[in-house]
Amino acid sequence: MKLSRIDLDGAATPEALVSRIFELEPDLPIPVPVKALCTRLDIAEFADLYTTGFEAALITDTVKSSGAILVAKGRSPQRRRFSIAHELGHFLLPHHRVPAGEIMLCSPEQLAMTDPKDADARRRREAEANRFAALLLMPPPLLRAELIKTPSVQIDDLVRLAALFNVSKDAFARAYVECANEAVAVVGIHQGKVRWFYRNERHFPWLVATPGSAVPSGSTLAAQTWHPREVSAIAACAPDAWLSPSGARKVAGLTEQVLGQRDGYALILLRAELIAGAPRPAQLVGGSGGGGE
Repeated sequence: MKLSRIDLDGAATPEALVSRIFELEPDLPIPVPVKALCTRLDIAEFADLYTTGFEAALITDTVKSSGAILVAKGRSPQRRRFSIAHELGHFLLPHHRVPAGEIMLCSPEQLAMTDPKDADARRRREAEANRFAALLLMPPPLLRAELIKTPSVQIDDLVRLAALFNVSKDAFARAYVECANEAVAVVGIHQGKVRWFYRNERHFPWLVATPGSAVPSGSTLAAQTWHPREVSAIAACAPDAWLSPSGARKVAGLTEQVLGQRDGYALILLRAELIAGAPRPAQLVGGSGGGGE
Protein backbone atom coordinates (compact mmCIF):
# COMPACT_ATOMS: atom_id res chain seq x y z
CA MET A 1 0.00 0.00 0.00
CA LYS A 2 1.59 3.28 -1.17
CA LEU A 3 -1.16 5.72 -0.22
CA SER A 4 -0.27 8.77 1.86
CA ARG A 5 -2.21 11.78 3.12
CA ILE A 6 -0.56 14.11 0.65
CA ASP A 7 -2.29 12.12 -2.08
CA LEU A 8 -5.64 13.19 -0.62
CA ASP A 9 -4.99 16.94 -0.81
CA GLY A 10 -8.01 18.77 -2.20
CA ALA A 11 -10.50 16.03 -1.34
CA ALA A 12 -12.87 17.70 1.11
CA THR A 13 -16.01 15.54 1.12
CA PRO A 14 -16.62 11.91 2.12
CA GLU A 15 -17.32 11.00 -1.50
CA ALA A 16 -14.18 12.71 -2.83
CA LEU A 17 -11.95 11.17 -0.16
CA VAL A 18 -13.18 7.62 -0.70
CA SER A 19 -13.07 8.01 -4.47
CA ARG A 20 -9.44 9.18 -4.26
CA ILE A 21 -8.47 6.35 -1.91
CA PHE A 22 -9.81 3.69 -4.27
CA GLU A 23 -8.39 5.47 -7.32
CA LEU A 24 -4.93 5.29 -5.74
CA GLU A 25 -5.41 1.82 -4.21
CA PRO A 26 -7.67 0.01 -6.71
CA ASP A 27 -6.71 -3.43 -5.42
CA LEU A 28 -7.84 -2.94 -1.83
CA PRO A 29 -9.46 -6.22 -0.75
CA ILE A 30 -12.90 -6.77 0.72
CA PRO A 31 -13.28 -6.48 3.63
CA VAL A 32 -11.36 -3.21 3.47
CA PRO A 33 -8.30 -3.30 5.79
CA VAL A 34 -9.34 -0.19 7.69
CA LYS A 35 -6.61 -0.26 10.35
CA ALA A 36 -3.88 -0.66 7.73
CA LEU A 37 -5.36 2.31 5.84
CA CYS A 38 -5.37 4.36 9.03
CA THR A 39 -1.70 3.57 9.61
CA ARG A 40 -0.81 4.72 6.09
CA LEU A 41 -2.80 7.92 6.72
CA ASP A 42 -0.95 8.95 9.93
CA ILE A 43 -3.07 7.32 12.61
CA ALA A 44 -0.24 6.27 14.90
CA GLU A 45 -2.11 4.43 17.65
CA PHE A 46 -5.24 2.45 18.44
CA ALA A 47 -6.48 1.92 21.98
CA ASP A 48 -9.54 1.03 24.04
CA LEU A 49 -11.86 3.78 25.25
CA TYR A 50 -13.16 3.54 28.79
CA THR A 51 -15.10 6.83 28.95
CA THR A 52 -18.74 6.02 29.77
CA GLY A 53 -21.36 6.92 27.18
CA PHE A 54 -19.06 7.20 24.17
CA GLU A 55 -18.31 4.81 21.32
CA ALA A 56 -15.09 6.25 19.93
CA ALA A 57 -12.68 9.14 20.10
CA LEU A 58 -10.03 10.91 18.05
CA ILE A 59 -6.94 12.40 19.65
CA THR A 60 -4.93 14.74 17.47
CA ASP A 61 -3.42 18.22 17.39
CA THR A 62 -4.94 21.28 15.76
CA VAL A 63 -3.10 20.70 12.47
CA LYS A 64 -3.77 16.94 12.51
CA SER A 65 -0.11 16.00 12.06
CA SER A 66 -0.92 12.54 13.42
CA GLY A 67 -3.67 10.95 15.45
CA ALA A 68 -4.83 8.18 17.73
CA ILE A 69 -8.20 6.42 17.59
CA LEU A 70 -9.90 4.99 20.67
CA VAL A 71 -12.87 2.61 20.51
CA ALA A 72 -15.12 1.52 23.37
CA LYS A 73 -13.95 -1.77 24.82
CA GLY A 74 -16.15 -4.82 24.33
CA ARG A 75 -17.77 -3.83 21.03
CA SER A 76 -18.16 -6.34 18.20
CA PRO A 77 -15.43 -6.41 15.52
CA GLN A 78 -17.91 -5.00 12.99
CA ARG A 79 -18.90 -2.11 15.23
CA ARG A 80 -15.23 -1.39 15.98
CA ARG A 81 -14.46 -1.25 12.27
CA PHE A 82 -17.24 1.28 11.68
CA SER A 83 -16.10 3.38 14.66
CA ILE A 84 -12.50 3.39 13.43
CA ALA A 85 -13.59 4.41 9.93
CA HIS A 86 -15.81 7.14 11.43
CA GLU A 87 -12.90 8.63 13.38
CA LEU A 88 -10.66 8.38 10.30
CA GLY A 89 -13.30 10.46 8.52
CA HIS A 90 -13.03 13.15 11.20
CA PHE A 91 -9.24 13.04 10.84
CA LEU A 92 -9.20 13.35 7.04
CA LEU A 93 -12.07 15.79 6.44
CA PRO A 94 -10.30 19.18 6.54
CA HIS A 95 -13.16 21.15 8.08
CA HIS A 96 -13.56 18.74 11.02
CA ARG A 97 -11.46 20.72 13.50
CA VAL A 98 -10.36 19.53 16.92
CA PRO A 99 -9.81 22.44 19.36
CA ALA A 100 -6.39 22.58 21.02
CA GLY A 101 -6.16 20.36 24.08
CA GLU A 102 -9.48 18.59 23.41
CA ILE A 103 -10.44 15.05 22.43
CA MET A 104 -13.16 14.49 19.83
CA LEU A 105 -15.53 12.09 21.60
CA CYS A 106 -18.38 10.46 19.66
CA SER A 107 -21.48 8.99 21.29
CA PRO A 108 -23.64 6.10 20.01
CA GLU A 109 -26.22 8.67 18.89
CA GLN A 110 -23.60 10.52 16.86
CA LEU A 111 -22.51 7.33 15.13
CA ALA A 112 -26.14 7.00 13.97
CA MET A 113 -26.53 10.47 12.43
CA THR A 114 -27.22 10.51 8.71
CA ASP A 115 -28.50 13.97 7.72
CA PRO A 116 -25.73 16.01 6.00
CA LYS A 117 -28.07 19.02 5.88
CA ASP A 118 -28.79 19.16 9.62
CA ALA A 119 -28.97 22.75 10.90
CA ASP A 120 -26.52 21.92 13.69
CA ALA A 121 -22.89 22.00 12.50
CA ARG A 122 -21.70 19.26 14.88
CA ARG A 123 -24.49 16.92 13.78
CA ARG A 124 -23.59 17.61 10.14
CA ARG A 125 -19.97 16.68 10.84
CA GLU A 126 -21.03 13.43 12.51
CA ALA A 127 -23.25 12.58 9.53
CA GLU A 128 -20.32 13.25 7.20
CA ALA A 129 -18.03 10.99 9.24
CA ASN A 130 -20.69 8.26 9.12
CA ARG A 131 -21.03 8.73 5.37
CA PHE A 132 -17.27 8.41 4.96
CA ALA A 133 -17.22 5.23 7.07
CA ALA A 134 -20.03 3.62 5.08
CA LEU A 135 -18.49 4.47 1.71
CA LEU A 136 -15.06 3.27 2.79
CA LEU A 137 -16.23 -0.05 4.23
CA MET A 138 -18.92 -0.70 1.58
CA PRO A 139 -17.67 0.98 -1.61
CA PRO A 140 -20.69 1.39 -3.92
CA PRO A 141 -18.99 -0.03 -7.07
CA LEU A 142 -17.98 -3.19 -5.20
CA LEU A 143 -21.35 -3.42 -3.46
CA ARG A 144 -23.22 -3.06 -6.76
CA ALA A 145 -21.05 -5.79 -8.26
CA GLU A 146 -22.11 -8.13 -5.46
CA LEU A 147 -25.78 -7.18 -5.83
CA ILE A 148 -25.66 -7.98 -9.56
CA LYS A 149 -24.80 -11.55 -8.57
CA THR A 150 -27.94 -11.66 -6.39
CA PRO A 151 -30.75 -10.13 -8.46
CA SER A 152 -33.53 -10.53 -5.87
CA VAL A 153 -31.95 -10.06 -2.47
CA GLN A 154 -33.55 -11.88 0.45
CA ILE A 155 -32.82 -11.21 4.09
CA ASP A 156 -30.33 -14.06 4.42
CA ASP A 157 -28.43 -12.43 1.52
CA LEU A 158 -28.17 -9.28 3.66
CA VAL A 159 -26.62 -11.38 6.42
CA ARG A 160 -24.17 -13.01 3.99
CA LEU A 161 -23.13 -9.74 2.36
CA ALA A 162 -22.75 -7.95 5.70
CA ALA A 163 -20.33 -10.74 6.68
CA LEU A 164 -18.49 -10.41 3.36
CA PHE A 165 -17.87 -6.69 3.97
CA ASN A 166 -17.35 -7.34 7.71
CA VAL A 167 -19.87 -4.73 8.80
CA SER A 168 -22.95 -4.86 10.99
CA LYS A 169 -26.28 -5.88 9.52
CA ASP A 170 -27.70 -2.45 10.39
CA ALA A 171 -24.91 -0.62 8.54
CA PHE A 172 -25.18 -2.94 5.55
CA ALA A 173 -28.96 -2.46 5.38
CA ARG A 174 -28.53 1.26 4.74
CA ALA A 175 -25.86 0.73 2.07
CA TYR A 176 -28.00 -1.94 0.41
CA VAL A 177 -31.15 0.14 0.05
CA GLU A 178 -29.13 3.07 -1.31
CA CYS A 179 -27.58 0.89 -4.03
CA ALA A 180 -30.59 -1.28 -4.86
CA ASN A 181 -32.42 -0.59 -8.10
CA GLU A 182 -35.78 -1.75 -6.76
CA ALA A 183 -38.45 -0.70 -4.28
CA VAL A 184 -37.04 -2.01 -1.00
CA ALA A 185 -36.81 -0.88 2.60
CA VAL A 186 -35.28 -2.37 5.75
CA VAL A 187 -36.75 -1.73 9.21
CA GLY A 188 -34.87 -2.28 12.48
CA ILE A 189 -37.04 -3.48 15.38
CA HIS A 190 -36.55 -3.86 19.13
CA GLN A 191 -39.17 -5.29 21.50
CA GLY A 192 -41.96 -4.66 19.02
CA LYS A 193 -41.01 -1.04 18.28
CA VAL A 194 -39.37 0.57 15.27
CA ARG A 195 -35.74 1.61 15.91
CA TRP A 196 -34.96 2.97 12.45
CA PHE A 197 -35.78 2.40 8.81
CA TYR A 198 -34.01 2.86 5.50
CA ARG A 199 -35.88 2.96 2.21
CA ASN A 200 -34.72 3.25 -1.37
CA GLU A 201 -35.83 6.84 -1.92
CA ARG A 202 -35.87 6.49 -5.72
CA HIS A 203 -38.51 3.76 -5.65
CA PHE A 204 -39.99 2.89 -2.26
CA PRO A 205 -42.98 4.94 -0.98
CA TRP A 206 -42.80 6.78 2.32
CA LEU A 207 -43.23 4.62 5.43
CA VAL A 208 -45.75 5.71 8.06
CA ALA A 209 -43.76 4.03 10.85
CA THR A 210 -41.49 6.33 12.87
CA PRO A 211 -38.68 5.54 15.30
CA GLY A 212 -40.27 4.61 18.62
CA SER A 213 -43.63 3.66 17.14
CA ALA A 214 -45.12 0.17 17.52
CA VAL A 215 -44.74 -2.28 14.66
CA PRO A 216 -47.94 -2.07 12.57
CA SER A 217 -50.53 -4.65 13.57
CA GLY A 218 -50.64 -5.93 9.99
CA SER A 219 -46.96 -6.84 10.01
CA THR A 220 -45.73 -10.45 10.00
CA LEU A 221 -43.51 -9.59 12.99
CA ALA A 222 -46.52 -8.59 15.08
CA ALA A 223 -48.04 -12.05 14.60
CA GLN A 224 -45.30 -14.06 16.33
CA THR A 225 -41.95 -14.01 18.14
CA TRP A 226 -38.83 -14.65 16.09
CA HIS A 227 -35.81 -16.41 17.57
CA PRO A 228 -32.22 -15.30 16.96
CA ARG A 229 -31.06 -16.11 13.39
CA GLU A 230 -34.53 -17.37 12.48
CA VAL A 231 -35.56 -16.26 8.98
CA SER A 232 -39.22 -16.12 8.02
CA ALA A 233 -40.68 -17.02 4.68
CA ILE A 234 -41.47 -14.14 2.35
CA ALA A 235 -45.07 -13.19 3.13
CA ALA A 236 -47.56 -10.86 1.50
CA CYS A 237 -48.59 -7.90 3.60
CA ALA A 238 -51.34 -5.33 3.10
CA PRO A 239 -49.59 -2.21 1.72
CA ASP A 240 -51.45 0.08 4.12
CA ALA A 241 -49.85 -1.75 7.07
CA TRP A 242 -46.60 0.12 6.40
CA LEU A 243 -47.46 2.80 3.83
CA SER A 244 -49.48 5.98 3.86
CA PRO A 245 -52.77 5.89 1.90
CA SER A 246 -51.16 7.77 -1.01
CA GLY A 247 -48.17 5.42 -0.96
CA ALA A 248 -50.34 2.31 -0.76
CA ARG A 249 -52.24 3.41 -3.87
CA LYS A 250 -48.97 3.26 -5.85
CA VAL A 251 -48.26 -0.33 -4.82
CA ALA A 252 -49.69 -3.48 -6.39
CA GLY A 253 -48.26 -5.67 -3.64
CA LEU A 254 -45.99 -5.58 -0.59
CA THR A 255 -44.00 -8.44 0.94
CA GLU A 256 -41.99 -8.68 4.12
CA GLN A 257 -39.40 -11.06 5.48
CA VAL A 258 -38.12 -11.15 9.06
CA LEU A 259 -34.73 -11.95 10.57
CA GLY A 260 -34.80 -12.63 14.30
CA GLN A 261 -31.88 -11.35 16.36
CA ARG A 262 -30.82 -11.51 20.01
CA ASP A 263 -32.47 -9.68 22.89
CA GLY A 264 -35.68 -8.81 21.09
CA TYR A 265 -34.05 -7.26 18.01
CA ALA A 266 -35.15 -8.05 14.46
CA LEU A 267 -34.85 -6.82 10.89
CA ILE A 268 -37.69 -6.66 8.38
CA LEU A 269 -37.02 -6.53 4.64
CA LEU A 270 -39.90 -4.90 2.73
CA ARG A 271 -40.23 -5.18 -1.04
CA ALA A 272 -42.93 -3.32 -2.99
CA GLU A 273 -44.29 -4.08 -6.43
CA LEU A 274 -45.06 -0.67 -7.89
CA ILE A 275 -48.00 -0.03 -10.18
CA ALA A 276 -46.74 0.84 -13.66
CA GLY A 277 -46.68 4.58 -14.20
CA ALA A 278 -47.03 5.48 -10.51
CA PRO A 279 -45.17 8.67 -9.53
CA ARG A 280 -41.80 8.16 -7.89
CA PRO A 281 -41.52 8.78 -4.12
CA ALA A 282 -40.47 12.13 -2.71
CA GLN A 283 -36.75 12.43 -1.98
CA LEU A 284 -36.94 12.69 1.79
CA VAL A 285 -34.72 11.51 4.63
CA GLY A 286 -35.99 8.07 5.55
CA GLY A 287 -34.85 7.23 9.08
CA SER A 288 -31.80 6.96 11.27
CA GLY A 289 -29.22 4.35 12.03
CA GLY A 290 -25.50 3.77 11.90
CA GLY A 291 -22.81 1.34 12.94
CA GLY A 292 -25.45 -0.88 14.45
CA GLU A 293 -25.32 -4.42 15.77
